[in-house]
Amino acid sequence: MITPLTVPLNERVEFASQAYIDQMAFFLAGRTTVSTSLRYSVRLLDPPRHLPGASGFTISFGSQGTTVDAKPDPTADVYQEMDYGAALWLSSIIHQDNHESAARREQEYRRLFSIPPEPGQLPRDVQALLIALKDYMAVRTVNNPDIDHRIDQFGLRKHMENFDTTGYTVFEDAFSADYADQLRSEAAINHRGREEGASFRATMLLKRGSIWEEAALHPWILTAADYLLGRGNLLYQSDTIVKTTGQETHPGLHSDYAASRIPEPFPDFCILTVAVWAIDDFMREHGPTVIRPGSYLERRQVPPGTTQDGTTTIEMKQGSIAMWNGASWHGSIPRTAPGKRTSLHNTYCRNFVRPLEGYQDIDTAVINRNPPVFSTLCGLDDAFGKSGNDGADFERLKYAAEAGFGHREPLPGWNTDPGGNRE
Repeated sequence: MITPLTVPLNERVEFASQAYIDQMAFFLAGRTTVSTSLRYSVRLLDPPRHLPGASGFTISFGSQGTTVDAKPDPTADVYQEMDYGAALWLSSIIHQDNHESAARREQEYRRLFSIPPEPGQLPRDVQALLIALKDYMAVRTVNNPDIDHRIDQFGLRKHMENFDTTGYTVFEDAFSADYADQLRSEAAINHRGREEGASFRATMLLKRGSIWEEAALHPWILTAADYLLGRGNLLYQSDTIVKTTGQETHPGLHSDYAASRIPEPFPDFCILTVAVWAIDDFMREHGPTVIRPGSYLERRQVPPGTTQDGTTTIEMKQGSIAMWNGASWHGSIPRTAPGKRTSLHNTYCRNFVRPLEGYQDIDTAVINRNPPVFSTLCGLDDAFGKSGNDGADFERLKYAAEAGFGHREPLPGWNTDPGGNRE
């Protein structure tokens, strides 16, 4: 059974586009008025080039109704300036029936993008209506399709250059120590009670709690995945590994293309990529990953008998995320330090690859509490596996084509004027 989408595909819009403003106005029309007249305005800095008019918006709350204007107003009662990308991710948070996760996401996004708290305390009825509006828009707002714009706005250009040369990179200070503690605690629950010699992995994480959903949507990692794989990529596998003293989880070297049986020579484009979260420190004594720089250019599986000679040890502090082209030759070394090391491994693949884990039947509540990019990762937005007696799912085929699945650049005219009936 394929999980239904939260909203129709033709209601999806880009943040701060005219279609976005129209959706906001549609939601606010006829809504309950508020007791206090107040204007709330956001100015968006450095919007993507294909949205030249996306400079911000102003919402006017009042006893005669609530209206929205597609321009920022610095004289508004509440006025903020934010980079477009940072504001988009803050606006992607869904609050209804999702309070704990929403609070975590807001804390991490504000830290990641250096966003200060909103100025002042809004009246309760204004705040309630604003949250309802944000929730309505969050499930309709797609990620910025201009990957190059996201790379530059997030300061990730050097990381992309690393992918093109060595095949891997490390994102430092990508998540907080508090978030690491929560991830470790949740992982411990999934690994609890295993027999001696049982698997060191816990998998299918998107069905194990909202904290794993949040991690799969890390803005930097999704940008890197889109750079390597094109838009519309899928979550191939999500798992945690707990490594104990003396344990060796990945001896020798291997390529991550082995599980999908990619024939040699590998394509000259990336098929899948792995993001490894250092929930605990990844120093040499903790048994970290080793990788042979540039080995993805070999375009083949690791020959039998290949040793770890010539590899680089990926050492990183807690809060870092290592990520590599899946064709790279890599492995790990044993842990020598006492105790345990917990890590999260999220693997993303191109849209046409069959993932190891299936999420097309994921609980509807999970889809409802996440922005559209999450349903894309779960394989719900494409036409694969959705044909009926009358043929393929042409609505999804059209959506994937217009959204530029597999591409890096935004396509002309993408969803600037969505159609469809709204009720």
